[in-house]
Amino acid sequence: MNDFLSKLENFLFDILGLILPGAILLMILLSPVLFIDMKKLTEPVADKSVLLSALLIISGFLKNYCIAYPRTALGIAVISAYLIGHTVKVFSRIKYEFLKAIFDKNIDRWAKKQLTRLKTRLFKKNLPPDWLREFYLPCKKFIKDIFEFDTVSINERDVPLRENCVKLINERLGMELKKDNQDLVAKLSSVITNQESLRSLGTFYLAKYNLYRSLSLIFLFTTFYYIWFFVTAGPVITENSHQISGIILATPAILWFTFHSKFKRYWTQYGEERIITLFYFLNKKKINAG
Repeated sequence: MNDFLSKLENFLFDILGLILPGAILLMILLSPVLFIDMKKLTEPVADKSVLLSALLIISGFLKNYCIAYPRTALGIAVISAYLIGHTVKVFSRIKYEFLKAIFDKNIDRWAKKQLTRLKTRLFKKNLPPDWLREFYLPCKKFIKDIFEFDTVSINERDVPLRENCVKLINERLGMELKKDNQDLVAKLSSVITNQESLRSLGTFYLAKYNLYRSLSLIFLFTTFYYIWFFVTAGPVITENSHQISGIILATPAILWFTFHSKFKRYWTQYGEERIITLFYFLNKKKINAG
């Protein structure tokens, strides 16, 4: 029964991580229809823009086919969301690989060198005032959250736990694993967790990580998609939409930052959970005896 519930849980997390992002992206692609005055969107106007032409066709499809065949339309939407979700998941991973190469390994390193030079010129050998340091630290963290795309799988405070796990594995199995071999330790933890049916939040954190990484890609795309839409469709956009255009454009950018930060945090929590679970399993007798 527990095995069945575990598989069901994994299945639901997988579906949630695929269908939900796919459905959100579908709604975002269709959402410009809400901002358009359909009376102004005629075929001659739409022919001047690929985006407006596509929106005109979609609007006609929603009015006619979806109302006439709601169940079929719903089935098509679910299948489309599932397939799009797979695509989003793959491209979100590729996106972060490119952004890590561009920012973390190049632009960020250059920016840190320039900042160090600036601090040296401004303060020389003296430390900056306490009030300035207290103001600078949250600003630094905020900027790092935006421009750093690499993920940390384990915090420094959990390093002793990992080293203890490696030491015990080497002693029991006669192996020579290195203390910093994170990948192999993580894989061992996953296998032991599944084989021993240990309670762990690792699956939950991994599902959250995949979901938020996909959502961060979606809302980064949405930011540029809405900019393109407002530039292209200016004459046919409703007056109310023009008045709140700043809010419409700012919302996906804020949501991108939100999910970008959360996905990195859940990857760290996933890594910590694997180490803690393995540490508990290897030291269970000592913990229970104490």
